[in-house]
Parts: sequence; structure tokens; C-alpha cells
Amino acid sequence: MKLIRCSYITIAATLLSSMSVAASETKQSKHLDDPTRIMTKIGAGYDGELTFNGSIGLDETRMLRGQINADASQWQLGGSWLFEKGILNGYLNGHEERNTYNLGTYVSLSLMGVDTGKWMVFPMAGVSFVDGKKDNDNSTGAYLGAFAIRPIDAQWSVVTYAGGSIGSNNYSSYWLGAGASYKITEKHSLRLMGSFSEDNYRTDNKLSIAYSYEL
Repeated sequence: MKLIRCSYITIAATLLSSMSVAASETKQSKHLDDPTRIMTKIGAGYDGELTFNGSIGLDETRMLRGQINADASQWQLGGSWLFEKGILNGYLNGHEERNTYNLGTYVSLSLMGVDTGKWMVFPMAGVSFVDGKKDNDNSTGAYLGAFAIRPIDAQWSVVTYAGGSIGSNNYSSYWLGAGASYKITEKHSLRLMGSFSEDNYRTDNKLSIAYSYEL
């Protein structure tokens, strides 16, 4: 665990020293589904079971967030710190088969000067520690992936993501998803997603619908 903590601190320090906050960029200028958006919201969804989620924007650059399902068998707690070209996220996923500690970032290719056409593309990367339960092995590793948004009009957007991770003790996982989001009003929105994920412990194939209200 000491090695993991040192890795987390090193990565965080590197990101902090290489990126500065863009004070002029506000949440109003960002797309509803932008993963670097700081916001306060509450929401609920259904993917075979009921889930609840929310986030609290502490200021223009920091946010706390959480999610839990109806029987509390799966949950997430974390926080974010926004910089000029991306966002640093740290969070803990709780699950009956393992707990996962993650530290990683999304960066905006357009803010880095890369022309992505009508798509908004956000590469993601980070490190993770998997604390196995039920006699499953622990694992230390890293992940890579990307999140992308394709606005269709003022209300509709296509949303997609994919990624994978590898770690010690032969641990590996991958995930992907695609769907659409609909902006009902400035504060109300819906998202419909199909997703697939697999790791050493389980395989998930889900169709989900989620509603959120931005405060």
C-alpha cells in the first residue's frame, strides 16, 4: 500500500505542476456530458436495479460525488479537481467482490489543440488498486481509455466510451458503452446507455436509463 500511495502522490504532483486552472472557463460553457464539468446535481437511474447519485461543486474547480444502488451492495465515493486542460479524479468503488481505488484524469483534446471535428474526445488514464474479497487476489495496475461526445442538436447527443486495465496477479478488465443523452431543459436531462464490462471477477451487460437534475 505504501508503494501505491507514493505512485498516487507522484502522479498528482506531476499533474498539479503541469496544468493550471482556467479561471475563465465555467460550467456554462461546457457540454452537459463533459467529464470535466464541475456541477452540483442529484439523479437516479435504473439498470436492472435502482441507483442514486449526486455531486457537490465546492467551487469552480473542486467537486465531491457519490453513487449507491438500492441495496447498498455497490457504491462509489470520490472527488475531482479541475485544471486548464483536464480534470484529476480520485475515487473508491465498493463492491461485494472487490474494492477498487482509482486515481486518474480526463484531458480535452480540443483544449490541447487537436482537431477532433464534430466529436468531443477526452482520453483518460490512471492507476488503480484492486482489493479483492472472497479470497480473490489484490492487484496494482493502470488503465487507459477515452470518452467521446457527438452533439447532434441543442438537445440530443451521442455518448460513447471504452477502456481497459491490466494489473499484477494477472488481473485485467475492459469496458465499453454507447448511448444518447437528451437535454430536457437547462437543469433536467436523461441518458440512455448500453454497456459491457468484464474483469477477473464478473461480466456485466446492461441497458440503463438515468435522470439528473442540476442544482
